[in-house]
Amino acid sequence: MADFSLIIVAGGSGSRMQADRKKAFIELADLPLVVHTAAAFLGVKEIGDVVVVLPAAELKLLTGSDAAFDMRHADANAHVTVLQLKDAGVKRLVVGGARRQDSVLNGLQAVSDKLEYVMIHDAARPFVSHEDLKKLMARTRETGAAILAHPVRDTLKRVEASGRISETVSRAGLWGAQTPQAFRRKELLAAFKKHNAENVTDDAEIYALAGGKCEAVQGSALNFKITTPEDLQLAEALIALRAAAKGDIRPASAIFRKLPGGNTIFDIEPQ
Repeated sequence: MADFSLIIVAGGSGSRMQADRKKAFIELADLPLVVHTAAAFLGVKEIGDVVVVLPAAELKLLTGSDAAFDMRHADANAHVTVLQLKDAGVKRLVVGGARRQDSVLNGLQAVSDKLEYVMIHDAARPFVSHEDLKKLMARTRETGAAILAHPVRDTLKRVEASGRISETVSRAGLWGAQTPQAFRRKELLAAFKKHNAENVTDDAEIYALAGGKCEAVQGSALNFKITTPEDLQLAEALIALRAAAKGDIRPASAIFRKLPGGNTIFDIEPQ
């Protein structure tokens, strides 16, 4: 039975992507990035509600609404991206805020209050696996809060503004936080209402400010965040590899197109 809701935060500016659209709406293999990300959760029966939080301008462009849009109202004349998100299991679109944490708070207030747990996920991580989601949800039920994370593998250097290395930092015990991050919804909502005036970097930090304890569940390195044009190229390559593994290589129908930054890659989706 479903006991989780899902909030996908799609408010990144995309400035490092060198693109003229918000990052979540940059095309990846012929679909907006946020559609790939939402589709990654399809078939997870424990998820009973899915909300995508969008920048105000994108929500207005896609739906004509300033605040929220219920996918039950999306008919054949709706924007193609809205229909794609609906097909990917999204139930509602809601407007975001000035900061990521403001957007998460809007999402928390929009998801169903009948589901005990909530997962918050970045739209720029389209490769989260069902296996990792199962582990994350199980740990969250056990402990009340858990996040996907991955041990730091590179040697860490502290670098001054001049570029000079000032220190080698031990990576022992250091993990890079990923998403989803999962919590009991009521507890996380209370933490956001109490501490949202403070600037935080992720949901686990604001949960900790309210006294909450969070567990780390090791996630796959493939659950990386698409931030730069180079990340987008890696994502395109991964999609191509997965398509080839299914016997779909389609070299004759490859359509070359431009990625942000001027690089060219072939489109491996059917035309």
